[in-house]
Amino acid sequence: MKIQTSYGEVHVLTNCPLLDSTESLEWMTEVHESFDGSEIRYPLRDAPRQVLNFKYTAMRKAMGDLFHMLYANLRKQWGIPLRQVKRVIPDIVDDDYIILDAADTIADLRVGFAFIESSEGAQVVEIIDRGRYIIIQEEVRDPETDEVIQELETEYQDGFRLAENITATNAVIMPLRICIIDGDASINAGGFWSNTSIVFRVLAEDLPEHEGDMPEQYKGEDIYWKPLLLDGDSLEITLTQHQNIVDGAVGGFQPYTHHEKPKYLKPFRSLLKTWFEYHEYKHFLFRRSGRSRAFWMPLYEQHLNILNTGNITTSLVVDNQYIIEANRKHIAVKRKDGTWSAHEITGRTSGLFTVSPAINAQRKDIKSICYLGLHRLDADQIEFQFLGAGKSQVTVPVVEIDN
Repeated sequence: MKIQTSYGEVHVLTNCPLLDSTESLEWMTEVHESFDGSEIRYPLRDAPRQVLNFKYTAMRKAMGDLFHMLYANLRKQWGIPLRQVKRVIPDIVDDDYIILDAADTIADLRVGFAFIESSEGAQVVEIIDRGRYIIIQEEVRDPETDEVIQELETEYQDGFRLAENITATNAVIMPLRICIIDGDASINAGGFWSNTSIVFRVLAEDLPEHEGDMPEQYKGEDIYWKPLLLDGDSLEITLTQHQNIVDGAVGGFQPYTHHEKPKYLKPFRSLLKTWFEYHEYKHFLFRRSGRSRAFWMPLYEQHLNILNTGNITTSLVVDNQYIIEANRKHIAVKRKDGTWSAHEITGRTSGLFTVSPAINAQRKDIKSICYLGLHRLDADQIEFQFLGAGKSQVTVPVVEIDN
């Protein structure tokens, strides 16, 4: 399928299989680190670059069709439907407006080109505007005095206005990204089948954008209670701290560090089981802007052995001789009903923490108490792996930058 756009002629690949494919979002952050380990971060991109990697398995005639299309247009522009963002839409009969709650997918499905699959077949549409106001009550005036008897009332209706009228029944809509092929197309061919791997880079003018939704706040930063998933039966965690060793090779040696305390690194793995979870996680990434924006998150490990019984208010009795030396400042409390709360350690003596605000919970109602740290993502490139049946997974390293 070919379409004419403001970018020129675009070749649309109507079948982009999600299984064994990936989507990458790439930000760019400049991180300046001081000798003491503190840092200042500068975001260098307003919107992330988007890279799509698909593997096409073709048989017989479809194998030849794909080869000829690639051979003739390898360095031209391509239209790629994003099936991971598809939405069911109401039936449309010779109309130019699609009624759709677009809030969750607005980073991807917005003004621009979209791809619709319906009982009438596949078609590319151009979205020119979002939303409209409809009249729910007509204005009525007195015919003699021209006085308004009934006010005009309108209501906002979310959705998309199209450049042309269409007819589509039993339909789904998805974004269409304008791309180029990044590098070469790799083809594994048998006698009557082929497996083709292609990487598409989305044009800068067509990149997804979103401000990110503001979550709960703690001490002026975002705070999240996202659970950690183990990679197998454990989670590999690293404590790292700058180290220099002065060694003349003939006698003793002297180590030293610029950093005041270690940094705590771990993989942050998420399994997204529904399209809603996928879009929610994507908004989380837009809010983070790669390595740019910090956020609070529990460490989750059982580093604290709490000896309290009964009702806990502002005092925690702990059992660890090195807790005072660690000098950590914040904790997170998870109750058995699933709710979390954040608390600051305001005082400490041997075996006793004073926290604020008060916990105000019975010990039997508390599931766990762990440290709370200020983190950031430790990567500007984040990759979604699509597993089929609407599921995807993503793993990104996170680093604690304060506690």
